[in-house]
Amino acid sequence: MFGRVAADYRIGPRSFTNLSFYAFGLSGVWTGVGSGILPFKILEALDMRTVEVLGYTLDKNGALGLLSLLGLSTAAAIQLFAGTLSDRDKRGGRRLPYILVGGLGLAVVTVLFGYVTTFVSLALIILAMQIFGNFGQGPANALIIDHVSPTRRGEAAGVLNLWRLLGAGIVTVIVLQFMARYDPVDSREWMWYAIALMVVVLIATTMWTVLSLRPRTGISIPNIRILMMERKQPGDVVNSPDRTTISRNYFAFLVALAFGIAAMSSLQIYALFFLQDVVGLKNPAAGADRLVVIIVAAAAIVVVPAGWLADRLGRDKLFGVAGLSGALASLSLLFVNSIGPVLLIGIAVGISIGLFLTLTWTVANDLVRRASAGKELGYTSIATLVGAAAARFAGIGIDELNNVSEHFGYKVILVSVAFAFAMSAVLLGKVARNAERDRHVIESEPVAAITPEQV
Repeated sequence: MFGRVAADYRIGPRSFTNLSFYAFGLSGVWTGVGSGILPFKILEALDMRTVEVLGYTLDKNGALGLLSLLGLSTAAAIQLFAGTLSDRDKRGGRRLPYILVGGLGLAVVTVLFGYVTTFVSLALIILAMQIFGNFGQGPANALIIDHVSPTRRGEAAGVLNLWRLLGAGIVTVIVLQFMARYDPVDSREWMWYAIALMVVVLIATTMWTVLSLRPRTGISIPNIRILMMERKQPGDVVNSPDRTTISRNYFAFLVALAFGIAAMSSLQIYALFFLQDVVGLKNPAAGADRLVVIIVAAAAIVVVPAGWLADRLGRDKLFGVAGLSGALASLSLLFVNSIGPVLLIGIAVGISIGLFLTLTWTVANDLVRRASAGKELGYTSIATLVGAAAARFAGIGIDELNNVSEHFGYKVILVSVAFAFAMSAVLLGKVARNAERDRHVIESEPVAAITPEQV
């Protein structure tokens, strides 16, 4: 099964790896910056000057949550915008210019990230990173539905999430190793080593996907002005990407996805501070390093088999396992006081995350129309924003409840995460069953005919 991940890597869009490899570098930057460097930057900014919002002075968790929320709001808008433009371009390789510009632009801005020191400059640079990163991500979302037949979308989603997890895990582990040696005065070079690593990986993986998928006629630069002015032709209802309505089932999917994102984001965002405050690690970056390895390894083992099973057994049957594993793991963290049990629980967290990642992306591709895949899959960024916003706003609550009773805020968030995992699994299971019923309607559209390159 895993041999298929590397098989036929030279055969353009027939290779699931070529369709997905850009995600290795992109996720490496997001998680490396968000989990490895941004917390240190926030602490330095707060040491220089207090941050007040509407008269409220933010602590470290609240500042981290607010900064991340600003970036995600930008990401949702840019993904929709770029995805819609790429739908309107009917030329071969229409997604690739966006991926190229987005990846290279993000690489440049990531270098600038190393120079910022104040909270305001951090906010501006994070916004710039989200603009470029999601300018490529929006069109890239539609690569699977462009090139893969419905009977193999689960497997393709599994390969996509395998590279996404490996990028997040490998790059973040190295970044955390560097940042464990970082000191803002005496050892700032370790941060630059981390940034250099992320930039090189991002450029290399972006170029891999763009060059391996480029059509024989080459990559055409889209005329953004013309694409924005295009309108639906008279009588063109089915094939137009401008149709804004989405099915009830897809709306229910977005709601369920928001619950899942809220759960997974909460565990990721506050992991470093949890290890520092609750587990009592003096060097939380070192503990987070080991935790990331375990979670990513468990998730990586799961994602490809999950996609293979989803194609053969149905999508809905695996959501129960994902929800149960995530909920039990979250509740188990209520009783830890050392790094050992946290690492053990990380296995269950990884299994849950791996299942959710593959299954949700498979179902999303089942629900959208090929004519407007970039735009409709962009709606997942709004669900991500809603779920992540809940997690980010929770940072303020964590700080407040921790002031009421020691570690009380962390306990409340863990119970909430368990509930979100369970609710997401229940809703997604129902959506997946409905998707199986509706999929033949979506695939019956004339534009949805499978081309010879699709596998």
